[in-house]
Order: sequence, then C-alpha cells, then structure tokens
Amino acid sequence: MGEASYEEMILDIVYVDGRISKAKLIGVLVGVVIFVANLIYLIPSSLRSGVLPFFITAFICFLEIVIYYCICRGVGYLIRKFSN
Repeated sequence: MGEASYEEMILDIVYVDGRISKAKLIGVLVGVVIFVANLIYLIPSSLRSGVLPFFITAFICFLEIVIYYCICRGVGYLIRKFSN
C-alpha cells in the first residue's frame, strides 16, 4: 500500500468517493464542538491557575480530539468490514 499524500489524507476526513460523507461531516462537527467547548470552559480557568495547568489542560484537550478521531475511524472500519 503506497503512502497517501497530505492532501489525500485531508480530503479523506470528510469525502468518500468524491462526495461529502454525512457521517464524516457530523463526526468532524462533533470534534469541533468538543474543541470549542474545551476552549470556552477549560482553558480560561486553567490559564488563571498558572502556566503548567494551562499546558496540562491543552494537552488533555488535544488527547480528547485524538481519541475521538480514533474511535470514529475504528467504528467506520468495523461498519465497512461487517457490512460486506
């Protein structure tokens, strides 16, 4: 299997066979909502507490998005595998 270019990986986030996938689009929107909620509620309070709590909170927010993305990819893989 050849390596995909950066552009192909970005297009794979929302598009399936050249069309926008509603499931992927909803997944991306939920990820953005999680990120924005973290920015609004967690980051400002941790920033008032100091630099170290801010970086810990920012790292946790990043991990939340990565874990969410991995879960979405895994569920998509399972759906494709068992739907055939």
